[in-house]
Amino acid sequence: MKVRFLINPSADKGRTSKRWPEFFVGKKLDYRVCEEPGMIERFTKQAVKEGVERVVIVGGDGSLNTALNALEGAELQIGVIPSGSGNDFVKTAGVEFFEPERYLEPCNLRRIDLGKVDDRLFANIFGSGFDADTARRMQFSGIKGDLGYLVAVLRTLGTFRSPTVTVQTDREKLELEVMTVSVGNGRYHGGMFMLTPTADLADGELDLCLVRKISKLRFISLIPSSFKGKHVEVTDVVSMHRFRRMKLSYSRPVHYHIDGEVSPHAVSELEICILPKALTFVVP
Repeated sequence: MKVRFLINPSADKGRTSKRWPEFFVGKKLDYRVCEEPGMIERFTKQAVKEGVERVVIVGGDGSLNTALNALEGAELQIGVIPSGSGNDFVKTAGVEFFEPERYLEPCNLRRIDLGKVDDRLFANIFGSGFDADTARRMQFSGIKGDLGYLVAVLRTLGTFRSPTVTVQTDREKLELEVMTVSVGNGRYHGGMFMLTPTADLADGELDLCLVRKISKLRFISLIPSSFKGKHVEVTDVVSMHRFRRMKLSYSRPVHYHIDGEVSPHAVSELEICILPKALTFVVP
């Protein structure tokens, strides 16, 4: 079997650049180091053309998302050696860190669902509202790491305005002012939040978490409960739903993120759907 590793040295705030050589250099492994923007996409497409059967991403959720969207429907096994800052997807998938040689051996193969936002795929989660605005603010901040995230949260709290969203799924229609709209194929988000605690990668549905407009003080007090998925018990604020297809219409243009990658443009409407059993995922 032809196995190729795509290494993102920028993953985990650049820490992967220091770690990856000890696992790859001097070994008989086929790998590409993706040092510049666009290289994961280019090398994924190259792997498809060259008949590679298994591509293993050494990186985080964003690296995986880029590779998925570069497949363009090609049937190819995808694995992940988690080395991102959050590694949210693999927490649901049940994958821990394994040395690269393990992926050259026979592995368990699991057919999993993927989500789709308009024309872009996601493996783990979609989000709009407060969390997406915070993530976007972090992109332009000179303060990185946990401190940068805290600063971004506080600054976003000062400017955030809850949009009204109309939610039309294959099962129901809702209209409400929201703090966040989160859609999970996986359970985890942001490295620590279990926003969709009952999500399943192979159940043929996506989980939807809606947080209604509340005071900013109460919103902050709700955050700790989401670490273990207990926020779903606050039913006057949080509502959980499931769907196969959904249209979102916002009262104003909003940014969103998929697998942590923030959209370049704000939008007023989105369509999200599930693609059942769309990917062969490698579980060592």
